[in-house]
Amino acid sequence: MNILAALDDPKIFARHFRGTSWNAWRAFLCALFGLPMSDDQLAIYRQCTERTDRSTQAASEGWLCCGRRAGKSFALALIAVFLACFRDWRSFLSPGEVATVMVISADRRLHRGCGAVRRDRVLDHR
Repeated sequence: MNILAALDDPKIFARHFRGTSWNAWRAFLCALFGLPMSDDQLAIYRQCTERTDRSTQAASEGWLCCGRRAGKSFALALIAVFLACFRDWRSFLSPGEVATVMVISADRRLHRGCGAVRRDRVLDHR
């Protein structure tokens, strides 16, 4: 399962990421994970990056310039939870070792907000 399939699955993330306001984030996720893009997503990608071509390979890191209230905490919590739950990291671990996905914030106030997103909105299956 890729991150967009998880995003659209009502049993996983769909109820938290509804509406067209997430279209730019969906284009970003396609670019970050090297997923195919729709024509609309490709147009958003080109508008935001000023690139005409895009890589079909997953990126090893991403840099974002986003304003306040752009959805960064939601999007990055989504990525962290997806990587923690849907990727098999066993080939990187020694026997008995437990993997950890870290979310690092600039200060405690920002980290509390991101933690609330992960705990209350992304991981809540009620």
